[in-house]
Amino acid sequence: MNISTSANRDPDSTDRTDRLEVPRFPNLRQASNPSLAAHMLQEMYRMVTQWQGELEELDRNIQKVTASGPTLAAWLESRDFKPGITGEPIPTPYTTVDVVGLSEVDARAGYRLCGLDEHGKLWTRPCLMSEISSVSMAIARYQQLKVLLEKKEKIEDRISQIIEDLVYLRLKLED
Repeated sequence: MNISTSANRDPDSTDRTDRLEVPRFPNLRQASNPSLAAHMLQEMYRMVTQWQGELEELDRNIQKVTASGPTLAAWLESRDFKPGITGEPIPTPYTTVDVVGLSEVDARAGYRLCGLDEHGKLWTRPCLMSEISSVSMAIARYQQLKVLLEKKEKIEDRISQIIEDLVYLRLKLED
């Protein structure tokens, strides 16, 4: 079998089974580019400092939420009302209720506070109408806090990952 290249190829030859042409590949390795490396490092620095600023803002917001009052990892459920004296059900919370008509409300009627204990077991307790406002605010603060803490954890995970990658890269470059 003849191996030929384009330099010693016979232009009149039509027998291609005898020849093996060696493909020409462009230089696959890019020339070193210190500007590109510096630019990438600057981009990573910009990202990390942005994350640092976001973490500081999240910490301030977390402090504001926790300083504004108690938080409660729970929820409120409404319980069914029994019909009033006239046999008409008491209106839904979206309509105005005549306070005089509430005298025949079942003792079980109202709201109950529900949550999960540390083992995931459901607990409940009655919630008085006078507590609804403060309990609702505590639940809302908990929800706000939860969102803020999830954002903070996501950013901290990014920072941890970039630290891990940079430590690995640093060790690799020292070899």
